[in-house]
Amino acid sequence: MGPAGPRSARDAPEQALRDDRGPGASRLSGMYHAITRARVRALWRRIGTGEYQVAVATAAPDLEFHFAGPPPIGVHLRGRDAFADWVRGVFELLPGLRITLTDVVVTGWPWRTTAVVKLRLTARLADGSVYENQAMQWLRLRWGRMVYDDVIEDTHALVAAREVQIRQAPAAT
Repeated sequence: MGPAGPRSARDAPEQALRDDRGPGASRLSGMYHAITRARVRALWRRIGTGEYQVAVATAAPDLEFHFAGPPPIGVHLRGRDAFADWVRGVFELLPGLRITLTDVVVTGWPWRTTAVVKLRLTARLADGSVYENQAMQWLRLRWGRMVYDDVIEDTHALVAAREVQIRQAPAAT
């Protein structure tokens, strides 16, 4: 957006609601961001206790999901169903996984909201050791639906935990 106004018609709605565009706009953005932060926190409270289906329910049908790292841990997926399968697999790999949101930052408006989330992860592994990790998540929401999700986690720790789980798994008969 240039000093003379929006560069394109696409910029016009966002310009109209910028904090410096008039009295009350700052209050609107502050309220929207507070509400969105509260919704993200509530969602992560549920996901963090294993109710991962709420994340899937929030995903747009054409969600783009990226989890950094080498395969099979790292993935780049499109679509709600592929995302659901991947998340289900994580909770099956790490039964009892607990995820705690430690911080969230929100910016933007309902048609293009960005949320950045910091997470702490813990699980008891099959050999009795404890898996601990942290992750950062970059989300793009559109009208309350997750359209883009990029997660960066210490994949070395996750790969090591996966190896423990696979080694300790009972042999199929």
